[in-house]
Formats: sequence, C-alpha cells, structure tokens
Amino acid sequence: MNSKEEFVKSQIIASSREVFKKLGYAKVTMDDIAKASGKGRSTLYYYYKNKRDVFEAFVKEEYNEIIEKAQQKVSKERTINENLFDYNQLKLSFLAKKTAEYKHLLSDLKENEDILTKVFLQIRNADIKLVENCLTWAMEKNEIQQISKTDQEFLALAIITATGSLEKEMFLYDSIKDDMFDRLHWISDLLIKGLQ
Repeated sequence: MNSKEEFVKSQIIASSREVFKKLGYAKVTMDDIAKASGKGRSTLYYYYKNKRDVFEAFVKEEYNEIIEKAQQKVSKERTINENLFDYNQLKLSFLAKKTAEYKHLLSDLKENEDILTKVFLQIRNADIKLVENCLTWAMEKNEIQQISKTDQEFLALAIITATGSLEKEMFLYDSIKDDMFDRLHWISDLLIKGLQ
C-alpha cells in the first residue's frame, strides 16, 4: 500500500474514532464514518468492507499506542520487576483512560468480544517480544535464572496470556473490584520470585 492510501486509511480511522466515541459500535453506520471522514462511501468501502473492519482497525491502532508507550518505558537498565510492573501499570492506566473516554467501548467489546480476541491475537506478538526482552535483560543481569530460548518464549506468552485474562476480568466482566494495580504487582512479584 502506498503512502497516499495509508494516509486515507489513517484519516478514516481518525474520523471513526470520534464517531465510535459518540455513538458506540452498535449505532455507527458506514454512512456515519463516511460523513465524519469527508470521504465518499465508495472510498470507504475500497479500504474497509464493513464497519467491523473499521472498528478492528480503530481498536488495533488504540492498542498499538499502548505498546509504543510501553516500549519507551521498559529498558535494560531497569529491573525485571520495574519493567513488568510499569508495563502492566501503563497498560491498565491506558485501558482505564480509554474506557472512560469511550463510554460505549466496554459494552461494544462485551457484545463483540470476538473482535477483541481477533485484534489481540494479531498484535500480541509485540507484547510477547517486549516481555521476552525484559526476560533477556534480567538473565543478563542475573536477576533471574537462565532459561532456554524456548522456555523464554513460552514464559513471555504465559505472562501476556495471564495479564490479558486479568485485564478482561477487570474491564469486560468487572469481576475484580480491588485495586487492579496491586493485584498485577502481586502477580508480577510471584512470577519473578519463581524465576530467581
């Protein structure tokens, strides 16, 4: 895709952000998105086959923002506890901010959880790579015991799966009422102690 097409797609997603914020997924139509973006319907359908595609692209872009901020936050100089805790805290804070900003978002995702699952599966590799880096740095500094590359990849996947499941419990199912930061910090500590 050339830069003009990428620009048009980014305009559509930026415009859809406001429409989804105002109306929520269920009430938004492709006409609403076309009007908000100042594009014709044919242009919209050239890039996205339906509002679900637009919504998926919107959710993916929002989540990528979390990953970018997290990548800036973690570093080799910090401990594994600091990296994992700050990474999880950043994600939770961002999710809390977005759910407050997009009041329809939680109900949209609850009703269309398959969208969240699909997007999560597409972008979790960036999460996994970030955690793998944290584990590598921790092994280099002897903060944790040495593990094989295969075990490291599995552990990163397990950490992302566990924290992702907790995020769903907190935000989608509202089943964790206590301080979510304390809960995630406790889990991070537990994982790290098991690796020392």
